[in-house]
Amino acid sequence: MYNYEELLALIDRSSRFQEMLEDRIGRINGNLASKEELHPVIASLFEHLRKHHQLPIVSETDCDGVIINVNEEFCRKTKFTKEELIGQNIRIIKSGHIPSNVFQSLWSRISRGGVWMGELKNRAKDFETFWVDIFIAPVLDESGNPIRYWSVAYDVTDQMKQKEENEAKSKDIMESIRYAKRIQKTILPDKNAMDKALENHFTLFKPKDIVSGDFYWFTSTVNKVFVAVVDCTGHGVPGAFMSLIGYNLLNQIVNQQNIHTPAKILNELHVQVRSTLKQDSTESKSRDGMDVCLCAIERYGEDVEFAGAFRPLLWWHENELVEIKGDKFSIGGEQMEEERVFTNHFFEVSQGDIIYMFSDGMTDQFGGPDIKKFSTRRLKDLIVENHHESMHVQRALFNIVWKDWKAEEEQTDDVTMIGIAF
Repeated sequence: MYNYEELLALIDRSSRFQEMLEDRIGRINGNLASKEELHPVIASLFEHLRKHHQLPIVSETDCDGVIINVNEEFCRKTKFTKEELIGQNIRIIKSGHIPSNVFQSLWSRISRGGVWMGELKNRAKDFETFWVDIFIAPVLDESGNPIRYWSVAYDVTDQMKQKEENEAKSKDIMESIRYAKRIQKTILPDKNAMDKALENHFTLFKPKDIVSGDFYWFTSTVNKVFVAVVDCTGHGVPGAFMSLIGYNLLNQIVNQQNIHTPAKILNELHVQVRSTLKQDSTESKSRDGMDVCLCAIERYGEDVEFAGAFRPLLWWHENELVEIKGDKFSIGGEQMEEERVFTNHFFEVSQGDIIYMFSDGMTDQFGGPDIKKFSTRRLKDLIVENHHESMHVQRALFNIVWKDWKAEEEQTDDVTMIGIAF
């Protein structure tokens, strides 16, 4: 059986305690062939010692927590003398900043003969607080019952202060992002206005992070209703900044410049995004842009116009799902061609037709039994199987199937989908 008193004296006596401890551990613990054979308490202590290169703060208490002995480093750190500490309960250095359940867990563990390791915030005699990384173990009698406790601790105040500062900064950042979410939410189309203009539709919007790089857009004129699903470069905060730019530019182009043909809207959007981000400059490093699916629906007729920037439109028509492909270039970003001109697609819808607009967040989601992308093919199959359901039911089905596919996998990207029935 190892000798705790010898171990404590050894630690207390020298700044090279670890090397000396390793030299003498064989005598303390018996004739052991290797460190792997050490008693579990000693092995745990080694793990604790290796983390630090400073003098330890050592104390010993009885089973009621009354201090029996402390080393000089304990006195130096707490600013109490040894005489002031001996006979006092260890609570004399308790700061009040540690939840009571931590101490309950600590005492429960060591009173049953176990070892406890963790960080505690203590206070000195002048009430200055300090953090320690501490190892606490019981001294057991021959029956295995604790007869006293000893601890070896190290000052980690600087590290914990840095951690607290980082956590405070993270909290501030998260609060700012949550506020940004509220701002972003206010710019999204008004649900009542969309319900009034598009009597039978659904919207599925699932940001990957708190704020989204996807957005959906809606506006109307006397003769037309305009709807778009837009996927900006990136997600989270960078994508959200792009979404604000895209949303405002679309409103300006349609409502102020009175450009009402989808292809011409995308042409102008491309020019203005590049201008806003100064992407025409040779010194610009911005390659950000957006993929867009944009439709203009005639209010009192059967005409629909579509233009796509790297996004298709799916059209359920006469018991068949038709894919109308968009152009193979995005809005904004690096432009290698002399001029970027988008294609305007025109088609007539009839009663029972449905159009689907979506970002690639759903189809690119990894999951399933083989951790593969959900894929456009699966989305098409899902539409074919469920086109007869109401818009409300379809939205629920798309959401459930996507979530089941994702399962425990991380969400790959922002997800946006709009369905409009005629």
